[in-house]
Amino acid sequence: MKNHWSLKHFVIIGIILLSALFLRIYKVDQIPPSLSWDEVSIGYNAYSILKTGRDEHGRFLPLDAFAAYGDYKPPLAIYFTVPFVAVFGLNELSVRLPSALFGTLTVLMTYFLVKELFSKKLYRLYRLSTFDLPTTAMLLLAISPWHINMSRAGFEANIALFFIILGVYFILLAREKRAYWYVAWIPFVASVYTFNSARYFAPLFALVLFLFFLKDIKKHWKEFITGVIIALVILLPIVPHLLSKEARLRFAEVNIFTDSSVVATANERMAYDGNSLLSKIVHNRRLGYTLSYLRHFADNLQPSFLFIQGDGNPKFSTRAVGQLYIIEAPLIAMGILSMFSAYPKIAWILILWIILAIFPAATARETPHALRILNSLPTWQIFIAFGIMRLVNFEIKVIRKYNKIIRYSIIAILLCVYGFSVGYYVHNYYSHYAKKYSGEWQYGYREAVQYAESVKDRYDTIVLTKQIGRPYMYTLFYGRYDPQYFWDTKDAYFDIAGFYNVDGFGKYRFVSGGALDYPGRVLYILPPTHVPDNIDVLNTIRRVDGESALVIFQ
Repeated sequence: MKNHWSLKHFVIIGIILLSALFLRIYKVDQIPPSLSWDEVSIGYNAYSILKTGRDEHGRFLPLDAFAAYGDYKPPLAIYFTVPFVAVFGLNELSVRLPSALFGTLTVLMTYFLVKELFSKKLYRLYRLSTFDLPTTAMLLLAISPWHINMSRAGFEANIALFFIILGVYFILLAREKRAYWYVAWIPFVASVYTFNSARYFAPLFALVLFLFFLKDIKKHWKEFITGVIIALVILLPIVPHLLSKEARLRFAEVNIFTDSSVVATANERMAYDGNSLLSKIVHNRRLGYTLSYLRHFADNLQPSFLFIQGDGNPKFSTRAVGQLYIIEAPLIAMGILSMFSAYPKIAWILILWIILAIFPAATARETPHALRILNSLPTWQIFIAFGIMRLVNFEIKVIRKYNKIIRYSIIAILLCVYGFSVGYYVHNYYSHYAKKYSGEWQYGYREAVQYAESVKDRYDTIVLTKQIGRPYMYTLFYGRYDPQYFWDTKDAYFDIAGFYNVDGFGKYRFVSGGALDYPGRVLYILPPTHVPDNIDVLNTIRRVDGESALVIFQ
């Protein structure tokens, strides 16, 4: 009987894992409809490493960061992309497969995390046929719109999330198997090498876990210290960058504390109150920034963001559903309350996990931001799974003979609602998303470059607009240009804000405005608003919704 149950359980896990993989790789090279500028940057830098051992700027095997557009991307996601570019070539599939596969592995790791996080007593108590608490949490992440969206594009955050969960799992194992302390902190370091937000979240959450499991650490303190030393040694190559002015520039670009309007408002209100001592206390700019931070923090917990419309940036949400399904709102509340009642220590770990995931993201001007708080997964799904287990196992003593009927009725309702929710999300994603939001994905550059490459021998100069994004990188990517050729012919510079600008290389010139005069035969690829009157249009590139994106003329 035990073996039969184990085999059945294994099959269920396998089906969930294959379903997760399918949802993450089906038409992944077509939906989203185009590569974002960050994706082509990751892809071309991986290509450059593969061909020359150097990044697009000529740096040999960077370990601290890839300068890229001046946003200084953490290196690990790019190195993970290299073998896929080697096998599949430089294309959408090779750029997105690492994220899709790590996303699938994250679903699997959720099962092991929850199984290790909760006691065996709980594991036996909250079981629903072949679906226990770990399996339910795993299933919920597999069908999560939040996680599916992030797994289907080349987002470094999605890879970093896998390492965070792996690190927590290792720490839980280390409580009984001391050898895991040697490697427990390495996944946290790996996350720092993968995504910017993890650089703040990982050390803070590692400190929280240290405090929670201090009793266990004291038993194996030698192994623990050795593991910390190993992690610090691995961290050393990136430390100079983390302390550099480039890293500070990146933070200054997005954080709320450089918002001068807060200071202006404080000064205006103090002047209105006659600069009294009370007004200087009440309208102090530090209080203003604190309130601003709290508002931005709360933005990430808005019901409309979590359950109704999702992130306002369509790159991170279909906008047809929330980051979570609406049915999960009451289940989360039930799960949190039930877990604090039954297992308060575990509940606190998960709540602090969410808080610390939002903590660095709340300093940014753009909130809520599903990508920057992706580290909060899979805590939401664990709470939801706990709420489901508590709901279907709830019994009322006075009507005990009907409890089984009630239980299966609840299960049927949950299955129907979840079935509709997942179906609605999947239909919108595969049938409507690309058409509605192709413009958000720099759609048109791929088609423009492919056209230009097919006719480039007829022209002395090719002028391509900067209006959609970063055209030089799309040209390098889809033209598959040799990095050495780019280095030899580029016209590029870092501006005062630290961003990398390329005005041209080879035959290509990249412009912000309209059609400039160049000698010889010139091919122009510009947005419709910058096209002169009375010219012969060679081709018009249209977005998926039919709207004109770029016009090609000579």
